[in-house]
Parts: sequence; C-alpha cells; structure tokens
Amino acid sequence: MKATYLDVELEKNTEWFFETQSDETLFVYIFEGDATFGSQKPETVAEKHAVLFSEGTRLSVKTAEAEIRFLLLEGKPLKEPVAWGGPIVMNTQEELELAFKELSENKFIK
Repeated sequence: MKATYLDVELEKNTEWFFETQSDETLFVYIFEGDATFGSQKPETVAEKHAVLFSEGTRLSVKTAEAEIRFLLLEGKPLKEPVAWGGPIVMNTQEELELAFKELSENKFIK
C-alpha cells in the first residue's frame, strides 16, 4: 500500500493543483498562513486547521496575500472501525479501554 506525504510551501498570490485518485482519501493540515482549498466548493482555511476531502480527482489551492505551508496526505482508506479517546486511537472501544488501563499501569508500550 502506498501513501503520498507532501510538505507544501506556496508564495502569496499563487495557485497550485494536485491530481488525486478518486478512490483515495486526501487531507491537508495547515501549519502557517491560509488559502482557499477546493474547486467545487472553495473554502478558505486558516493555519492550525485540517481539512478532509472526500470527492474529486483534483485539489486546487489558491493563496491570497500570505504565504502558506501545509502537509498533504493521500492514501487508500483502511476501512477499519475507529475508537478515539484523547491521544489514543484504536479499532474498538474495548481496545481503547485496555490501552488506557495499560497506560495507567505503565505497560502501554511493550
């Protein structure tokens, strides 16, 4: 299984495109700046935010008066259940409860 992981920096007043696979999941996390993401329903996203994209085969990014730096990640969905609690992510609630128990007993990482 392959994944794409890009660290992208764009100057102000720039437009950038990324071709995606229709069966893959794509998301971005913005470190610095803000930009407009998407071509169907463009949305301006500020720094310290993430966006999950679910449709399309082309990502459009357009900056205005500020530079931007973001991570872009793309890969095939795992299609597994997700149980999330604070800093721990597991597949089931039972696994999550066991992880917190092990964490409190100092046995979490073996």
